[in-house]
Amino acid sequence: MKTKRLLAMLILLTVALVPLQALGEEAVLYQVSTLQALMQGDYAGAVTVEELLQQGDTGLGTFDGLDGEMIVLDGVAYKAAYDGSVTIADAMETVPFANVAFLSAWESIDTSFEGGYEALLAALTASVPDQNMPVVFRITGSFTGVSVRSVPKQQEPYPLLAEVVKNQAVFTADQVDGTIVGFRFPAYMDDINVSGYHLHFLCADTTFGGHLLDMESGEITIQYCELNAFSMILPESIKLYTLTDTTTDDIKAVESL
Repeated sequence: MKTKRLLAMLILLTVALVPLQALGEEAVLYQVSTLQALMQGDYAGAVTVEELLQQGDTGLGTFDGLDGEMIVLDGVAYKAAYDGSVTIADAMETVPFANVAFLSAWESIDTSFEGGYEALLAALTASVPDQNMPVVFRITGSFTGVSVRSVPKQQEPYPLLAEVVKNQAVFTADQVDGTIVGFRFPAYMDDINVSGYHLHFLCADTTFGGHLLDMESGEITIQYCELNAFSMILPESIKLYTLTDTTTDDIKAVESL
């Protein structure tokens, strides 16, 4: 545990010392805040959507007060709201947590999966087996049995995220074309993000989407890019929270059905 925390501190120090503009042509993961802060209820927006999109054209996140799930695709930020609607986010909306990157110099793989969400993850792992680098994914295809979620906008004082998702709204589609966007983070980043996969979904006509909970099968094209640089912004509001350890059960409650 001490070694893991030391490594996380070294990552944060590197982030503080190397400004994003100095990273040149590196494939950069840009992160707003930390998973720990979001889990503890830090839902106050820290950057605008406009500012976020300057740092990446592919990714995910949420909005001030958890007002919808964010899907960033082709440089556009979509909001999948609690009522099931999907809209383009206003440029001046603010973001408490997000991960974005530019999907450049990507690799592409055609494959398929059947057997649910774990089968999807197994297909991604088989296609990109290196577990030591963060990876951004864009996965297009035809899918069956898709389940996504969004949560209601929260008011201060903010509850813990594990409490918020107890009231999540789940939406389903039997068969739909669309795109999964998301990331896989290595285990050594689990103090500041979700170790493993974090995926959001948007259908082809942009009327259905959210945090991906499940899908039965798919014929897919995987585009991915390994990220070899990391930049993070830590909002002032993070000072207000006691960032205790987030357990595996906490993550499971937030990430799954």
